Amino acid sequence: MSIGNTVAQAVTLKKMNSPEFYVDYTKTVKVNPRLTEKYKSIIEKYTALKNKDVLDIGCGTGRLAIHLGKLVKHWSGIDISSESVDTARKNIKKLGLEDKIDFEIGSFKEIPFTNKFDIVISSNSLHFEPDKNDAFESIYASLKSDGYFIIFEPTPTPNGWSSNKLNEDSPNFNSELFEKKVKALTRSYDAIKSQRLFKIEDEFMPKPNGNFQGNQYYAILRKVE
Repeated sequence: MSIGNTVAQAVTLKKMNSPEFYVDYTKTVKVNPRLTEKYKSIIEKYTALKNKDVLDIGCGTGRLAIHLGKLVKHWSGIDISSESVDTARKNIKKLGLEDKIDFEIGSFKEIPFTNKFDIVISSNSLHFEPDKNDAFESIYASLKSDGYFIIFEPTPTPNGWSSNKLNEDSPNFNSELFEKKVKALTRSYDAIKSQRLFKIEDEFMPKPNGNFQGNQYYAILRKVE
């Protein structure tokens, strides 16, 4: 396993420390080219997005689909929240991408599609799933041969969260809640390392800079048979 801690990646991630990257997609649809490039550059180190069928688990209000959906053959997003799915559909309709992107209610262990995917992406979602072994098995079954499972997770930094309860410089900071978040994230990182269904092609954990949570951890996993 290699640790992709390159200068270029570090520079890209540092650029994330900017208010322009924090958009409430329940209120507006904003495509940020720098955010698109951030995710595209990470993913395409290993596999091209063009002509690929992609599954986005924990899609929320469609943030990744908004930035990457037009680059792929088809993008399918799932989320356990019907409200988030409805918002994601409205956001994509505003961009005129309904023919390339669809959203359904679903989860790691309940994927509502029978077709297989070239890429499965989980962004800031895996640490919420309590049964990670079953989640990995479900994703493995949903991927084509040599398909990729790409995981983005927050870093355990007490700054930059949407909830002020997780930001230590806020008067509403809840240290107990933050410790629970750190433990959940640690279980997620550990599960990625210990699973045996996928080959870990790369893993990146930014060095904590004490500023913001936007420096995401990521892992690139490839299906092996």
